[in-house]
Amino acid sequence: MMNELNILRDIIGCMPPTSLKPKEFFISWSGVPTLAYEGFSATLLNIKKKIAEQIPEIGKENPGSLWPKTTIGTLQDGVKLSWSDVLALRNICDDLNEHIKSENFMLEISKLFIVIFLCRSLEKRLITVPIELQTRKASNIDDHPQSEHLAKVATILNQFSKPNLKEYLPKLQIEGNRESHYRTIHIESTLVFDLQEQQPGYINTFIDKVNKNLPGFYCWFIPKSRHVTIRSLTV
Repeated sequence: MMNELNILRDIIGCMPPTSLKPKEFFISWSGVPTLAYEGFSATLLNIKKKIAEQIPEIGKENPGSLWPKTTIGTLQDGVKLSWSDVLALRNICDDLNEHIKSENFMLEISKLFIVIFLCRSLEKRLITVPIELQTRKASNIDDHPQSEHLAKVATILNQFSKPNLKEYLPKLQIEGNRESHYRTIHIESTLVFDLQEQQPGYINTFIDKVNKNLPGFYCWFIPKSRHVTIRSLTV
């Protein structure tokens, strides 16, 4: 494990500071609410690529970390979304996504964190190890997300667009990934960016609106657990 930790420090420590741009609120499979980002920056994609190349025993990347998002909460056990529930969520997202666009907020990333967690929401952690990126961004580096990656993220998010809602409904109604999935004991390791003090206010606005329109449907993860998964580190 120490050898892998040193490799991760070498990979991350050679990379410049970077950023993530929030794009929209998105309801993922099983009705899971997320704040989705425009795409991983070139720096973050490079980190993911180097990890796969230099530590192949870590294993294949999970589908859920192929696009950047912050999972905000999850449906309560036993709750299933109806068509009218999905329409209510779509309307809430539409209202707030306009605000996200106008605010043009960026998450500034100067460090990443290796986390050994005790539950999938990361509300309970055994170990959190920060790794600093370089202190200064090189002015000649284009760190924008790559166009191919942006297109893949856009395709994922387009599933929840109004024209595609009927087709997407069965995926929103998939059983599992409820509160017990995220909060029961489960030990793994992962590489994340913790939002920490960079908490856009519209996350709480989203939560308030969902609670008002769908009372008792969702449980919400504690703010200090909010993160963006870069990739799993589990073998």
